[in-house]
Amino acid sequence: MIKKNQFIRFFYCQKTKHCMLVYSLLFIVSFAMVSCDVIWDQKQDDKVARVGDKYLHRDDLKNIVSPGTLPADSAVIVKRYIEKWIRQQIFVQEALNSLTEEQQDFSRKVEDYRNSLVIFAYENYLVQNQLDTIISDDILNAYYEEHKNEFQLRNNIVKVNFLKLPLDAPDIAKVRRLIRSEDAEDIATLEEYAVNHAATYFLHQDTWFIFDDILRDFPVNISDHERFLRNYKFREITDNYYRYFLYIHDYNLEGTTSPLAFQSDNIKAIIMNHRKQKFINDFRQQLYKDAIMNSEFEMY
Repeated sequence: MIKKNQFIRFFYCQKTKHCMLVYSLLFIVSFAMVSCDVIWDQKQDDKVARVGDKYLHRDDLKNIVSPGTLPADSAVIVKRYIEKWIRQQIFVQEALNSLTEEQQDFSRKVEDYRNSLVIFAYENYLVQNQLDTIISDDILNAYYEEHKNEFQLRNNIVKVNFLKLPLDAPDIAKVRRLIRSEDAEDIATLEEYAVNHAATYFLHQDTWFIFDDILRDFPVNISDHERFLRNYKFREITDNYYRYFLYIHDYNLEGTTSPLAFQSDNIKAIIMNHRKQKFINDFRQQLYKDAIMNSEFEMY
């Protein structure tokens, strides 16, 4: 038989457990409600600007500031972005309120633009994977001879040996001899010297340079370039810091026919562009013919 004091303790324990369970449930519910309020507030606080029913959120501001930017500069960048967004949205809202529904229907233009992007991407893919890009010397020469009158020089061009040496550079007499040489071994010797001593040098007897580009490193005032090129093959001058050597192997004057070597890159680009256009046109035409043969389309 349960004594009175034991019954009281038993009832109290049961009641206490029940109360603890109730309190625990109330705590969980309260915490959940508070958490929901916090999440809701965070979503509300996520908005940084509004124009009409359009909102700019914090997530929209990601990646507009480069890593390492100072906080003060970051604030300025963000502020400018927000102001730009507001101004744009104000104008968009005005446009939407002013234009008719028909004027706002861009579905056709969007589709056309997407089709253009798809076609452009596919054409590039075809060109990169199927177009013959080899241009032989015979093709290059044939195009040049056929269009020679179209290649007129806009600048004076030269083939030169040029050296810019410090005043204390050694073996100057040797340089004077080697720079005027047409012998390949002499030019190789001079190039080895230039690598070790020259501030600037051009030793490309087979390469054409625009004469004005050479003169940027050759401090001499030449009023009449044509007269200079016709009358001087070698010049040596000195200023307070450097000694300059210029030997002119060959030249072509402005207004005359450009040599093939000077135009080769340009001609290759022209040939490749023509070849590309023909390839794409032929490919499109073949697709159309195949579609007709396979009854892939109908006209109503």
